[in-house]
Parts: sequence; C-alpha cells; structure tokens
Amino acid sequence: MSAETVPLPSWRAKAIWNLKNPVLWQGATGIVVFFVLWQLLRSLGIISVLPGPIAVIRGIAQQTVRESYWQSWLASLFRIYAGFFIAVVLAVPMGIAIGLRRKIRYTWFPILEILRPIPPIAWLPLAILFWPSTELTMVFLTFLGAFFPIFLNVLSGIENIDARYIQAARSLGASPSRLFWRILVPGALPSLFTGMTLGVGITWNVLIAAEMAAGKLGLGYFTWNAYMNQSLVGIVVGMLSIGIAGIISSGLMVCIAKLAMPWRRSV
Repeated sequence: MSAETVPLPSWRAKAIWNLKNPVLWQGATGIVVFFVLWQLLRSLGIISVLPGPIAVIRGIAQQTVRESYWQSWLASLFRIYAGFFIAVVLAVPMGIAIGLRRKIRYTWFPILEILRPIPPIAWLPLAILFWPSTELTMVFLTFLGAFFPIFLNVLSGIENIDARYIQAARSLGASPSRLFWRILVPGALPSLFTGMTLGVGITWNVLIAAEMAAGKLGLGYFTWNAYMNQSLVGIVVGMLSIGIAGIISSGLMVCIAKLAMPWRRSV
C-alpha cells in the first residue's frame, strides 16, 4: 500500500479539519484585530489609562514564572470545581424528584423559589459567620452559584419530556430503573448540560467577587492585590487570567456534553 493511500489517524485528520475550518480563522482574526486596535488606541493616547497589550504580554511572562501566580490558579480552580461538583450531586436528583413527584414539588419548590432570587454573593456575610474557614466559605458560595441553574434546567428537562414516551415505555413493561435510564436521563441530558454550562460561568462571577472581598489567595485576590499595589498591568493580567479560566471551564462542559450525548455530535 502506497503512502498516499494510508489513512490518517483520527486525531490527526480531526486536527487538519479544524485548521481548515473558517470559523477558527475568523475567531483568530477577531482576536488579532482586537489587540491591534487596543495597541493603536493606546499609542494615540485615547485609552492612556490602560497599559498596552505589549506591556500586558510582558507582565504575563513575568507572572508565569512565579509560583504564587499558579497557586492562585489552583486555589480558584479547586474552589470552583468543589462547589460545582457538590451542586451537581444535589441539584440533579432534586430536579428529577421535583419534576416527577407533584407532592415533592408542592412542598419544596416554593422554598427554593424564595431562595433563588438571592444573589450568591449576598450570602457572604452569613457564610463567613457560619463556616469555620475561608476556604469552606468560598466553596459554599460557588455551590450556590451553580446549584440553581443546574436544578432549574434539570427540572425543565424532565418536564419537557414527551409524556407519550413514558407511557409507551410503561405499556411495554419497562421497569422504573429502565424507564429512568432509557427515557428520563437521555431526555434531560441536554437541559442538564445547559444548566452546567451556565452554572460554571456564574460560579466564576461569584468566586471572583468573594475572593476580592474575603480571599487570601486566588485569581480574584490576585487581581484585587494588583489594584491595591496600583499595578495596572497586574490588574489586566488578572482579568485575562479569569477570562481564560472561564473559557477553559465552559469548554470542558462542552467536551463532556459531547461525550455524554454522542447522538448530538455534528457529522
């Protein structure tokens, strides 16, 4: 068999396809244009308050060799995913139970609806008094940020499942466990991952505010500490780090969703 007919490995073929994807290059072009305009406006003195992208790139290079910078990353990531995991573990079964059982819904849903409009950051004073450590306070706040988006989307996913599928499965003699795994779970998964994607974004908003107010480590504290030291470059580096962390978290949710729902993958 000649070299020309040897099929490429799947990962390499996918990488080549991604490189040929015009969406990738359009996004890259947009980013380049953004930084060029930023530097141009900085050079013209229109946004002289902000440091230029060249200074920020230098600041990033300086920070990436410091252990404290990566400790801030690890601290924030731990708080995010600890609270997020707890939220998933509690929100998913509660959403399913309330979606399937009217008695549970009539008892618990009004209580949750009272708590839902309270911003998670508003719980900060009470959380500081209630939890024995700052770390548990941060995890609790990220849990609150993720819980309600996940819960409400799971509940919506259960309620939007066509009742005819459930009736057909029962008429064919499906057991409760088979009904759960074959009908309810696949039907609710799209809504679940929508809620998880929204929830992980909200948790970053909550965590950064909490770290600025009461943290001693983390990307939020890093950004606030740069402000206290009057380091404009440090502030922008912190903001970009938060943005990158948020993109990574959302991208992770998208990847997990594709693995969990192979039937929704684009061909």
